Amino acid sequence: MTAFEKIALHTSMLRTEERTCGTIYMVDENGKRLLIDSGDGQVALGFTPDICILTHGHFDHSSGVKPDWKQVLLHPAEFRFAGPHIKIPKNAEKNPMTPLMFGSHELSFFHTPGHTDGSVCILDKKTGLLFSGDTKFADGIYGRTDIGGSDEEMEASLALIGKIPYKLLCPGHGNLEEKK
Repeated sequence: MTAFEKIALHTSMLRTEERTCGTIYMVDENGKRLLIDSGDGQVALGFTPDICILTHGHFDHSSGVKPDWKQVLLHPAEFRFAGPHIKIPKNAEKNPMTPLMFGSHELSFFHTPGHTDGSVCILDKKTGLLFSGDTKFADGIYGRTDIGGSDEEMEASLALIGKIPYKLLCPGHGNLEEKK
């Protein structure tokens, strides 16, 4: 199995910085694995996750999904837009956006359009981790809006993120950041 780096209880990350692919997060508890984003498909994970949740449909977050993965969740809005940078895996299902229990972790979903129509952030209430995809990065940086996004929606999404009670920001690219 590819080496993941532990960042919190049952939670690890795999970061690739040598190309556009960003960070893959994994919650691993009681022999079950949940992935948040799948990367660009150039990393051999060495396992099949029980669930994969995609923060959005850009190829560098969704191309790692394999055809035999049983549960792949993506916000419904991503299915409406088939742009040149969006790659929707054939086995992706519409995320119902309701809280999801995975072992002892309760994941809450927040629709945060702006980078793409179907961008989401995921809060793990147990650890206080906020998986923000490409909506928000460390140091006040946010995702680009010029490839199928919207400046107005991004502004509203960033305001929403400011109200979420998280402890550690876990973006799709770059550094982790404690909430200030």
